[in-house]
Amino acid sequence: MPVRSRTLSILCLGPVAAIFLLCAASRVQAEALPPDPEEAAASAATFEDLVARAQAGDASAACEVGVAYLNGTRVAQDFRQGLAWLVLSSDFAFGYARYVLADVYSRGYAGVPISDENAYYYASLAAAASSLPEKYRQRAVKLRNACAKRLTAAQIASLQARAALAPLDAAGLPATTR
Repeated sequence: MPVRSRTLSILCLGPVAAIFLLCAASRVQAEALPPDPEEAAASAATFEDLVARAQAGDASAACEVGVAYLNGTRVAQDFRQGLAWLVLSSDFAFGYARYVLADVYSRGYAGVPISDENAYYYASLAAAASSLPEKYRQRAVKLRNACAKRLTAAQIASLQARAALAPLDAAGLPATTR
């Protein structure tokens, strides 16, 4: 069956089914291609460079490494490593890492236990990050407020005092999110 008539017959199934089937067909075709060894080697070298920059104190690189470990992109998925790199980036006052940590702890992403206290703390820091784009700051405010509803006044006061001692804002977003 030619591609055009196959596409038309898929569209007769309805828009949701059509999108699913077209995406699935694209994925099957993409998975059938063998990986490019040169591209894999370049990606590994790039990730090693990123880790080296993160180890040298680059907050943006540490955030990228953390997100890569959480998502299992460019490296095997490892939640402990991901959290450790994101916390390091947050310790360097990197706003986007703080936002990601708030989100991870609020949802219990992929094996990370839900923690309203940690989510509130990191969301408070992200909401105060002037270098973080407004859409992320607004999301951080919503996360913080949602967590606050499940915390006691004493917990909130303690977390606010802890946040007041945290280093202030470092610049921007990681290069991969810009």
